[in-house]
Amino acid sequence: MFLGMLQYRVIFFNRRHVEQTAEVGAQKHIATVRFADKGSCFDLRLQYLQESTMITFRTALSTRRVLLTDAFRFIHGAVTTLLDTSVTIGDVTVSNPPMGNDVNLIPQLPSRLKHFHDIQAKLPPCHFSHLRWMLQKDLVLKQDFLLLGTPSLALERRHLLLLYAALLNREVEYVALSRDTSEADLKQRKEVSNHGTVYVNQAPVRAAIHGRLLILDGIEKAERNVLPTLNNLLENRELPLDDGTILVSPEVYDRHNMGISVHPDFRVAAIGSLSQGESASLDPPLRSRFQARLVSSVDAGDMLVVAATAVSQGTLEMSSLKHMVESTGGIGDVSVQSIQNAIRYIDIFQPSISPSAALKAHGIGINGGMIGVRDVKFPFDLKGITNSTSNANFVATKTTNTVRDLIVAGFQSGSRAVACVGPKGCYKSAIASETAKSMGVKMELFSLHPDMTARDLLMVRATDNESGDTSWRETPLTRAARKGTLVVLDGIDKIRTDTLTSLALVLEQGWVILPDGTRFYANDNFRCIALAHPPTNRSWITPEVRSMFHWIQVEPLPNAELRDVLMKLFPSLDGDILDNLLKLQKELDRVSVDSDAEKEALQLTMRKLKHICRRVERSPNELGRIINNTLLTSFLPDWDQGIIAKCLSKCGIHVPGEVKDEIAFDNGMVNDLVESCQRTASNPLLVPNPRFEENPGQARSERDILEAHSVGEKALLITGYQGVGKNKIVDHLLSKLNCEREYIQLHRDSTIQSLMMTPSVENGRIVYHDSPLVRAAKHGRILVLDEADKAPVEVVALLKGLIEDGQLSLPDGRVLCHDNTSDPDIISIHPDFRIWTLTNPAGFPFHGNDLAREMADVFSCHQVPPMDMDSHRRILKSYGPEVNDDFIDKIVKIWDELRNAHKKGVIAYPFSLREAVAVVKHLNTFPNDGTKEAVENVVSFDRLDTSLAKRLDSIFSGHGIGLLDKKTTERRSGRDHGTISTPKTRASDPKHGKVDPDNTPHVGGNTWAGGTGGSDTAGLGGRGGPYRLDAGHPVHQISDEMKAQVSKEAQERAKKMAQDALKQKLDELNMGKLDWSRYTNLREQVDEQISQLKSYLRDLRKRSEERVWLKNQTSGELDENKIVDLLSGERDVFKRRGTPNDPKNDPLQTKPIVIRLVVDISASMYRFNGYDQRLERLLEATLMMMETLKDDTRFQLYIIGHNGSSAKIPLVNPTTNMDEKTQLQVLECMVANTQYTYAGDNTVDAISLVVNEAGKGDLVIIISDANLKRYEITVEDLHPLQSQKVHAHLIFIGSLGDEASELAKKIPNERAQVCFHSADLPLIIKQIVTNALRV
Repeated sequence: MFLGMLQYRVIFFNRRHVEQTAEVGAQKHIATVRFADKGSCFDLRLQYLQESTMITFRTALSTRRVLLTDAFRFIHGAVTTLLDTSVTIGDVTVSNPPMGNDVNLIPQLPSRLKHFHDIQAKLPPCHFSHLRWMLQKDLVLKQDFLLLGTPSLALERRHLLLLYAALLNREVEYVALSRDTSEADLKQRKEVSNHGTVYVNQAPVRAAIHGRLLILDGIEKAERNVLPTLNNLLENRELPLDDGTILVSPEVYDRHNMGISVHPDFRVAAIGSLSQGESASLDPPLRSRFQARLVSSVDAGDMLVVAATAVSQGTLEMSSLKHMVESTGGIGDVSVQSIQNAIRYIDIFQPSISPSAALKAHGIGINGGMIGVRDVKFPFDLKGITNSTSNANFVATKTTNTVRDLIVAGFQSGSRAVACVGPKGCYKSAIASETAKSMGVKMELFSLHPDMTARDLLMVRATDNESGDTSWRETPLTRAARKGTLVVLDGIDKIRTDTLTSLALVLEQGWVILPDGTRFYANDNFRCIALAHPPTNRSWITPEVRSMFHWIQVEPLPNAELRDVLMKLFPSLDGDILDNLLKLQKELDRVSVDSDAEKEALQLTMRKLKHICRRVERSPNELGRIINNTLLTSFLPDWDQGIIAKCLSKCGIHVPGEVKDEIAFDNGMVNDLVESCQRTASNPLLVPNPRFEENPGQARSERDILEAHSVGEKALLITGYQGVGKNKIVDHLLSKLNCEREYIQLHRDSTIQSLMMTPSVENGRIVYHDSPLVRAAKHGRILVLDEADKAPVEVVALLKGLIEDGQLSLPDGRVLCHDNTSDPDIISIHPDFRIWTLTNPAGFPFHGNDLAREMADVFSCHQVPPMDMDSHRRILKSYGPEVNDDFIDKIVKIWDELRNAHKKGVIAYPFSLREAVAVVKHLNTFPNDGTKEAVENVVSFDRLDTSLAKRLDSIFSGHGIGLLDKKTTERRSGRDHGTISTPKTRASDPKHGKVDPDNTPHVGGNTWAGGTGGSDTAGLGGRGGPYRLDAGHPVHQISDEMKAQVSKEAQERAKKMAQDALKQKLDELNMGKLDWSRYTNLREQVDEQISQLKSYLRDLRKRSEERVWLKNQTSGELDENKIVDLLSGERDVFKRRGTPNDPKNDPLQTKPIVIRLVVDISASMYRFNGYDQRLERLLEATLMMMETLKDDTRFQLYIIGHNGSSAKIPLVNPTTNMDEKTQLQVLECMVANTQYTYAGDNTVDAISLVVNEAGKGDLVIIISDANLKRYEITVEDLHPLQSQKVHAHLIFIGSLGDEASELAKKIPNERAQVCFHSADLPLIIKQIVTNALRV
């Protein structure tokens, strides 16, 4: 029988139903098979309607099982007799194709191909060609084959292969390959039962034995040397199995009658992706065993014809359909399925959405766009949706209702999975929960984390509680799929893309083969909502991922709606305060900063706003302080603090200064808070009993924490430097509140498993013991997570679901949630359960992770500041009662100076109360050891760093405690200023002048070189000379009027002499006449800054190279997540520390970071160097950058000069050899330019030029000492500093009066700074660089 190009015969057979009809061909060729159970007999009737004949088979069989088998044999024979069973596609014919025995193993035809005549109408011609090729390779040539193409068409290749199997009734086995695929997944997995070890065949083995089509999806994703496990199976149809048996080819089996025969119909069909411009990087022995075919995108003409078949409502005009198809032309490869899904979506829901919005919803948007609230023109007409009012913590708005409708519309248009992508704290989780309620379905929360494997998404291994047999447990995903409920995959951006794409089959087709080997069909009502953050430069939305979901962009609420929500949630909140708070949010959102980390630190997300409002509702006068706590302002760089302070002031929010007065410890408010929060402890042993010295500083922190606890904050993030008393404060508060505490000390090796459960093996069974987290949740205790920043961020981040959504799935299958139920698998969370998390600030010199960046908006944030001097003194006295009060005062002052030095960035280590207590305790116990020895115990760490040791010595020596035997060399101070000078001669003949061998000061003349206030000679402060020459004397300055008297001819001669002198100087530098002492003197001045900056960059490298746990290893430490696999005898159950070959682990390795340092080498730098050493400091800063980055391949350094002669003078580029000789040449070149250049300024042109030439993301630092008033430089002239392309910073040095300060204040986003003291210039540049590298 022919059907267009396709001659086809198919028999559908289902042993589980009494009656089944099989269509054969079209209309008049109908064969009907009826089963009639008549006791011990089973009638089989086959009617071939065309000839109106009836053939009946009868058999009497003893068991139904055998009966059904024989029934199938009878029917197969009867149909074969009556009908032509051959299959023809194009010119390829197969006479007796294999026939599937189990309908559950045969893919279903797509819903749009309900009849065979649909195949020709709804498939493009190129797909027929692909089907023909697969038939050719599979059943004629009997070769294994591979479908290749771009990642965007992975869905299409998968669809084609499953369509081929459905049309030919081919039973299939499916393996979604990923980096976690192991040998056990490809051969046999071990299970333990009462009868011993049982080997369970995996998909490739089952396919080989039963003659099925094995689909290997994502062949490029498997790790090296995993797939070669199948090489011999592919080549010779042989494979030794772990249970001792061996698969052999049919020929070998027929010859020896041994082993297990591989079925002749067994074939391997693989799917692989290639990016444009690359070839397949498969292992040659594996590649050579496949026949490959490239599946390209369907051309526009055929796409239009096929796309039209998706229109069912008849509401979409052909012109709109044509426009939709044509608009995909510039996007890249687009699958037929994605186009059809988009057309079906617009066909159902227009005019609510536009065709372009429908395309965006299905991953076909330009630049990765998604459908959003702005794309909805009219309300959706949705069925079966109710407005939920049960959640008092959620306020519906027009925007949230629209997002909910977009989700439901995605489901009702046929999508099984919807992805909601939006920034932190923009109600994604709340919307998912409300969507489930409005649909009337239960929601399962599945919090994802980076360590998850493809297997973990579907099932987890366990043991039977009674027998100890190994078993498999459902995950929230498979549980929701089985029950037909809604699952929320929270954090799909956190897992690897190869792990995420392993879900493609279940989300697209509704079925999957589970790790236990069973074929799982999802309930028709199963739906999935995936939540994620927007992609950054390293997009997790790969082309293959893009085809898996219906995409919705979730944006923060509009200001008016946000205000309405917060007023309803916090009705007692003052409206003016809320307006100021929302104004602040808007101001901070406008800020342009250097890094994603910095941007996130300055954002007030909706969660943060709720934390603030909850506190301010009770304490309206504390708004400024609470905002600073929420943003953790104290631990941000100075300019970020400046941005926040400026925005607070602009919004009229007052921030009280530091409180100096002592706080009475019996303060009525504190006592009231304690009394209102006190509990009755059922287990007094869990209530801390610390030693604590009452003091005003820590009392303020206690009050802040108590206020948050009293208003119902479920989770607190308490941050402070080491040794400021975080643990003491927390334990003291818990003691006063009589609260039971559960404690977990986190560290590098803390895992998600250890945070939730502790597994052990008892009598051959896995027994899970509750962790402190679970115990605290069950019994309403306070969980203290100490050193939370030391654990991997994903470990603590998993708590987000517990804190925000009140749900957490445990490894043993139980679920923590707020439901009150008798279900033994549900653990009800006690209403008094709270989490207090202690961390150190992120960034150098601390080695912890940036937990605040990931989780700050989930917690109520609190800062524990360093001790004020009075509190410091009290505590030290409590530890050293025998120590002299004067010495304690001295230590307090030294530590206060150390704290200020750290705040400025002069020293990296934050000396804390802990070190001071150690010094006092030592002297209290061993007074004869002396002060220096006691102090030595805390500064010996820095003894070998010469520059830092000198810095510490200068601080301690200032209070009479010397650390070094030799005094440090003081830096040269500025010279005395000269007076106004009147030249004694006219300016007419420019010359160098005579050199005075005695270097006597000369003023007002025209004879000596190096004089000041004179005419014609090289010097300072005069007129008509060819260039500047500093002899080290006070500078006497002539007036501008006198300078103007120099003739143009004399000026031109002087300029020509300067140019010749500059050329001669540069030639001299290339000849190697270098002053080594000059270099070493400059280097000594910035040794400390070089050391700190190098240490910071080393720390970044260490973080990027930090070893992680490599899973699925055959040696190392036992992986606690694989205890069950160990019991069953698996080999890859270990983990070991190693460096992953994953570029995303090194944020500085994707491409070099470009730093462009634009230095001012104008005449004024030389002229005023005698006043404030600005040129010296500029040279030091330049040397610091060259020396720090010279051997670091992660950076590319450009140094460009600017002066009155040019806006661009190249000095250094990434290919410049940065040895000491070259560095000094660069510095001397800078000096020569300042000395011989003509007066003038090109700051504005230099800024425009470097910003235009810079690449995206470059760090640009411009230094200028421009006379702003003289050169009429305004804010508008400096607008390139605000470019979004680069991170630009302007540093003014040597300002006249308040000119630079006033201008810098007007430049947004702290893009301009004023260096008031030239000695701070290297420090400022170092801070800019380190802040820009925050990741």
